[in-house]
Amino acid sequence: MRHRRHSSRLNRTTEHRTALMRNLGAALIEKEVIYTTVVKAKQVRQYAERLVTLAKKGLKANDNKGATLAARRLAFARLGNKKEIVKRLFDEIAPRFAERNGGYTRIVKANRRLGDGAEMAYIEFVDREAAVVVNEPKAAEKAAKAADPEAAPTAAE
Repeated sequence: MRHRRHSSRLNRTTEHRTALMRNLGAALIEKEVIYTTVVKAKQVRQYAERLVTLAKKGLKANDNKGATLAARRLAFARLGNKKEIVKRLFDEIAPRFAERNGGYTRIVKANRRLGDGAEMAYIEFVDREAAVVVNEPKAAEKAAKAADPEAAPTAAE
């Protein structure tokens, strides 16, 4: 029975799944938005939010340098010794969320992938502008054509 098991196996071995979460988490911290499948996005959300919370604990314990060092070492262990990523997590991302209690990421669903029809999504930090509003450019083009029909060339011309 899978009682209290809240993560998906993603059809991968434990080592592969750990490496995947490590890489996706590092990419999210580095770029602040990534494009992946919905299932992976939901999994990396748990991983990334725990990392941000860990970094915030390191900020709160700034008076006691030992706690900050311990938090940084845990982050290094979880992110695979990526020095630039851990520095960015503690110096840029954690201070932005100092006043926020959880909910640091958002998942924006996108169109399905052409090859296999997998549901795709953008995952990003919530203090950014939304990455992409799906199907919005087509609506904007239609609205622009409707507002100024002479500006858009027609097939009769």
